[in-house]
Amino acid sequence: MTPEASEKKPNILVASIRVLRPKQWTKNLIAYTPLLFGHKFSDPNALLSVTICVMCLCLVSGSVYVLNDIKDREADANHPTKKKRLIASGKISPGVASGVGIAAMLIGLSVAFMVRPAVALVLVAYLVLQVIYNLSWKNQPILDCFSIACGFVLRALAGGAACHVPLSAWFLLCTSLGALFLALEKRRQELQILGDKASEHRKVFDKYSVELLNRMEAVVVPSLLTSYAIYCYFSPYGQWMMLSLPFAAYGIFRYQYLSTTKTITAAPEEVLAKDRHIQLSIILWVLISAGVIYGYIPEAMKLLKSVIG
Repeated sequence: MTPEASEKKPNILVASIRVLRPKQWTKNLIAYTPLLFGHKFSDPNALLSVTICVMCLCLVSGSVYVLNDIKDREADANHPTKKKRLIASGKISPGVASGVGIAAMLIGLSVAFMVRPAVALVLVAYLVLQVIYNLSWKNQPILDCFSIACGFVLRALAGGAACHVPLSAWFLLCTSLGALFLALEKRRQELQILGDKASEHRKVFDKYSVELLNRMEAVVVPSLLTSYAIYCYFSPYGQWMMLSLPFAAYGIFRYQYLSTTKTITAAPEEVLAKDRHIQLSIILWVLISAGVIYGYIPEAMKLLKSVIG
């Protein structure tokens, strides 16, 4: 038994929640973006549907984390930070964790189906992707990053399905590139933290180098900013949406800055929870976008123009 396992085990209810990794549930908030850009935040039914969808995503993604932690428990036990996870530390048995994961998955899919069958279908696709990723693709270079990015896109698709908002090709492109950027940063940070022992924790690190990830990111970031600029310029809500671009750019550059000065970019949820600059840039980005979409900023500019004129 590991030293961690000899410590007092947490309450079974608390452990059942913690094993689903609630700290990572912030990733599921991306499901709200179709609600914002679809001009449906003021629709209480749509807001409720997406909120329930997010809860279902938390349960289903949590079940995937359980699968991942059971499969990787031996490698995680030798990891500097992952050894603290409940399964790796022995604070909860794989059998109990499996039961929690299966229950979370079934509840999440059942409730999602009641929201809308299309939402449940997207969640099933997410589950299939994650199972394939954990069993195979996580050890395939480049494909592993694309798989992580695809998970974010499916979250957004689930939100769109919940509020009946069709997602444009430009929206999906920006989401894909943004998610790919996060995936590359995650791999680069993990490689730097683990150093020469990286391949002992995950085979795919044998095939990566910081230089390669930097070169890939050098392609993704300009593509992301250019795509988002075009998306804003041709926005159906007008070119005032371009006002949101500086905040999006600042968030990206701040994330890159953190990756060279700290070690939290290996976990996007940690960045969101701890960095005030990232938090502020996201809040301002949302407020500016909402102000344009709901007409407040265009009307204010017209009023200002009439006063000045």
